[in-house]
Amino acid sequence: MKDAAKGRSHAAETTLAPATRKELGACVDILMDSILGEEYFTREIAEPILSEAIGKQEVIVAKAPSGEILGFYRLAPDGVFLVFAYVHLLAVKTGHRGMGIGSRLLGDAERRILEMREYPDLKKSFLLVGKTNRRAKRFYEREGYTRVSTLNNLFSEGDTEFLMAKELGKNRAPKRRA
Repeated sequence: MKDAAKGRSHAAETTLAPATRKELGACVDILMDSILGEEYFTREIAEPILSEAIGKQEVIVAKAPSGEILGFYRLAPDGVFLVFAYVHLLAVKTGHRGMGIGSRLLGDAERRILEMREYPDLKKSFLLVGKTNRRAKRFYEREGYTRVSTLNNLFSEGDTEFLMAKELGKNRAPKRRA
């Protein structure tokens, strides 16, 4: 019980902000030290993807009061069907996992999705989880995501990915006046 409370406190002390170019290295390091880095990325692939996303302000970092980057996510605003938001990456630094930082990052992504442009009226969040990444799949299910499709051989032969989605509710973006 004490550890859970300490974890929630740890997450509450973090601040969330758009990543800067100076924080690219920390984001790449966190990604490479995760199952995503082990299974999908090399530094040579990850760095330009994250650099471009930071330039578009699609990467949000979680910072400790000391300024240390503890995690990040990348949100592609129209990454699914050119309409729905896609949480492309979410990673938390080793030693800080299980402390609520991932939930805080995901909650922020969902809030941002709800505040995006008017269309579509019903907001959804999508993401992919590898079949072998059982911990992440359980995390997203606890956060309200459900599997909507199974994609076989998506990134390589034998790779199975689950497309997961969450209904976020009605759009909160300000309506434009005609």
